Amino acid sequence: MSRVPDRVLLAFDLLEPLPAHVLEAMRLLDDLTSSAESVAEVVGRDPVLAARVLRLANSALYMRTRRVATLRDAVVLVGFGAVRSLLFTAVAYDAFARGAPGYGLDRVRMWQHALAVATVARHLAQTRGLDAEAAFVAGLLHDIGKMALSHSLQEQYRAVLEAVEQGADFVEAERAVLGCDHAQVGAEAARRWSLPDALVQAIEHHHRPDEVPEPGLADAVHVADAVSVMLGFGVGTDQLLHRCSEGALERLGLSQEELPLLLVVLADLLAEVGALATLEVG
Repeated sequence: MSRVPDRVLLAFDLLEPLPAHVLEAMRLLDDLTSSAESVAEVVGRDPVLAARVLRLANSALYMRTRRVATLRDAVVLVGFGAVRSLLFTAVAYDAFARGAPGYGLDRVRMWQHALAVATVARHLAQTRGLDAEAAFVAGLLHDIGKMALSHSLQEQYRAVLEAVEQGADFVEAERAVLGCDHAQVGAEAARRWSLPDALVQAIEHHHRPDEVPEPGLADAVHVADAVSVMLGFGVGTDQLLHRCSEGALERLGLSQEELPLLLVVLADLLAEVGALATLEVG
């Protein structure tokens, strides 16, 4: 049962189903007997989507040693799991177009923050035996609920900002004023998109990973969120409230003392994010 008030759901056009051709491509990617040609054919029906997928496949996010020239090459070279992430990234770009002004985030900063968190979450997952591409998608979508709250409840949102300015916890202020928080709204979006439960849980609990029975992905997104803000990606009204949970760090095999070294490693990894501030085609 959704804990998101109806007034948010009614105004949240991001809860619309994913495009039919994207769903078809996702089904093919879930079937290990599918061919690279069949996936490429479905994605290629949407020229804008295809162009975005190719651009992302050739970016430093996937560190290719050779240029990916065709959609078939992309499927073969980066693999089914990574292509799923590429599709979500290409589709999500339009969803981020309005930004989240209530949080002090315009479209570019919102998008760069999402990409940064996705990239860092995948890195953490890869080095700790978690599903790296699931971590990428959860990181990409972790703040998608901010847009619904920022745009559909603008009047009430001022009260949230006032509470935060007076020292209130950001998530608690959202819940008190709006009846829900942005993580719960994002989780509802993920449910409506039929994403796996582990991703839904990671999105819903990315601020409080200790509340999840199996917190692996939530830990990765939580730490990635904090690290990305530390590195200057997505600074908004809640920037000062990003603190790493000691439990999340411990479960990922990290400590507060190791964070500076991790920041150095990730700064290079995130250098490409700024270059992907736009995925406009044409």
